[in-house]
Amino acid sequence: MSAPIILRQRSGPIITIIVWAFLALLLIDAIMRGSWDTVGAFLPPLALVGWLVFILLWRPAVIVGSEQVVIREILRTTTVPFSDITDIRLSTVVSISAIAPNGAARTYRPWNAPGMPRRKVDSGLTGGTRPESVDNHPAFELLRRWENQHQDSTTATNTTGTTTTVWNLGVVGVTLVLILLDIFSRL
Repeated sequence: MSAPIILRQRSGPIITIIVWAFLALLLIDAIMRGSWDTVGAFLPPLALVGWLVFILLWRPAVIVGSEQVVIREILRTTTVPFSDITDIRLSTVVSISAIAPNGAARTYRPWNAPGMPRRKVDSGLTGGTRPESVDNHPAFELLRRWENQHQDSTTATNTTGTTTTVWNLGVVGVTLVLILLDIFSRL
């Protein structure tokens, strides 16, 4: 059994941490100046901005397990067993084609999933463009695990229709609470 791999854009956590550090500096500055009115007025909007950056850039991910892939997006999380997947395409966008529970074909294009990079141009020392190594790219492990599972299950009976999608009620709830706090702080 393989450990899960979390695929997300490299820039997502970096940008989130930079924004959080900037928001923390603003809050610390207001606290150090002793302006508690400013802290009370700006803490809810700063918390809302920090939360929105987190749910847009850091939280979305594709979690590749040994038997399924979990597509965690902003408002929904979809779990797709490898047995339901019919095709995986890796390009600048990751596309996962699967059979939905109702039997229809469905294509998932996960938010913020790291697709394959475009060809990079070097400084000219090695003669021009060089392709990025496909085997070393993190998204390739999704394809590799699905292919391995698909080859292992060719003799077994495939049961489809076990794909599940759930709403991220915790994310929606926290967002609504922060929006209400921001509205009440402005009254």
